[in-house]
Amino acid sequence: MVSLHRWAFFIPCCLVTSGAFILSLYYPRTYKAVTTFERRADPVLVNLPVSSTAESFEYFRSTMSRDLVSVQYLTDVVANLALVEGLERTEDGTLTPESRQRCAALARSLNSNLNIRIKSPNPHVDLIWAEYRGRNPHIGTKLLDEMKNTYIRRTLAWIEEFLESQRTYVQKELDEATNEVKLAQRELTQLRLETPYVDPQSPGSIATQLSQYEIARNELTMRQREYKTELAAMEQLLASLAPQVVPGINDDADPEEVQKIFQSPITLGLLDQLQKIESKVTLLRKTRGMTYEHPEIKQLMRDRGQIEEELAVQQGQEDTTAFASRSGATRAVMTAAVNPAAAQPQRAERTRLSLQIDMQKAKLKEIEIDLASNDRALAELKKAKNGVFKRQDEFTAIVSRFDKAKQRQTTLTATLSQIEPALRKVQQGRLVQFSPGQPARGTSVPVSPKAKTIVILAVLAGLASGTIFVILAEVVDHVYHSSGQVATSLGLPILDNIDEIITTADRRRSLIRRTVIAPAALACCLGLAISTGSLAYLSVQRPWTYQKIKSIPDKALHLLGSAQTDAQEYAEYTGPETPPPQ
Repeated sequence: MVSLHRWAFFIPCCLVTSGAFILSLYYPRTYKAVTTFERRADPVLVNLPVSSTAESFEYFRSTMSRDLVSVQYLTDVVANLALVEGLERTEDGTLTPESRQRCAALARSLNSNLNIRIKSPNPHVDLIWAEYRGRNPHIGTKLLDEMKNTYIRRTLAWIEEFLESQRTYVQKELDEATNEVKLAQRELTQLRLETPYVDPQSPGSIATQLSQYEIARNELTMRQREYKTELAAMEQLLASLAPQVVPGINDDADPEEVQKIFQSPITLGLLDQLQKIESKVTLLRKTRGMTYEHPEIKQLMRDRGQIEEELAVQQGQEDTTAFASRSGATRAVMTAAVNPAAAQPQRAERTRLSLQIDMQKAKLKEIEIDLASNDRALAELKKAKNGVFKRQDEFTAIVSRFDKAKQRQTTLTATLSQIEPALRKVQQGRLVQFSPGQPARGTSVPVSPKAKTIVILAVLAGLASGTIFVILAEVVDHVYHSSGQVATSLGLPILDNIDEIITTADRRRSLIRRTVIAPAALACCLGLAISTGSLAYLSVQRPWTYQKIKSIPDKALHLLGSAQTDAQEYAEYTGPETPPPQ
């Protein structure tokens, strides 16, 4: 069938193939440009919160691919490259709103031509790969380089500006949190002073304190009764030891002289030690809340007993010395009236009893003071117990407010402690460092479509069209080309056939078709297919050569137009009869 309708196959195949090659010349070419650069972040920046919501630097890193192709960045790139003609600017050099809208429109169209990939070997290093795929072979490298430089410049400025604003914001919040902590602390202190017996963490502690104060009160009452009983016994014993009149010493004698007689410096020193011990015991009981069962107070009481024994012995010796030292008639009268050996023990016992009575009265006074203090504490505890629930709610509210303010203050302080070193590193240029790398690389050969793809598709289209035309030619052809077709159509056997009678004119026409027309048609079809295929190939693989070939008709027309213009100008200058110069 193909052999019979070979021209119906060959001519459509070549024409369709050539048409496919010509259409490929108008198919948009896609060009590619690539660039890489590196970003290194200081470890301070890795965990630095970059917003009031405490978002870390990881969020900033994850949005980098989006920021690079954002309309905001690309608008500045388009404006810096002057990709839009006739941009109007204000006096300070910024774009007018209309110009910025035009740049933004072009930036949105360029957004789909960019592809960003990021590789992070570690948390401190990011390797950025940027690719441009578009129809313009000259804009790719410039666009990528300017986009990279714009991102680096704007990012460094943004980080410094942002850290400054964050420091101001965090410092303001920290001052407010500190004031809240102070106010809550004052309210809490005031409430504790008003209710010293209420523990917000343990409301049941009031009952424990009440029981302790009740036990202490019972103990003090019992000790008071014991001291009163001992005091009464001492007073009775002192009364039984009636004082004896010492002859030679008048009743109106000076007490200081009597004291000088019966008390030596040693006695006075012992009395002073007793007074110091009593003062120390009183001080310990009042300031530190010690009882008489405390080991320190027990030791002081033992020391007091030893001093009292020494004092009794010393006073006995002083009585003997006083009687022995009296002069003349007084000593005689005293010796005759009183037996010093018999009076000495009674006087010593009276002195000792008097001291013990005074100490016992001091103890009773201390007990009374402790009982009064205990009663006051019991009254306050009972009053606090009645309002413990109300106070507990106040305590809970104030403590909760104080804890929240303290936690906020701690968080803000930690945040500020991270922002300060980051700002110092920004000023030193070490917080974020960019390595621009090599300039963007791009080729003038398009990456899409491929020359091989164009050739394969064009040939397949030609073969398909030739096959379709062969089928159509066979369908519409009603000529019998053999005796077999005739027998098949008639359903009768063929007895004999007469071959075609070929004349000299038929042979001449056949020769002309085979030697002239067929080769010419074959050469034209193949030449058309080969020439269009070459142009399609050159437009992909060697676009500069294709542009030179494409410009030949324009140059020829330009030269022809220049020649006609010169001839017209010459004719106008010399007149119509003068031939133009050869």
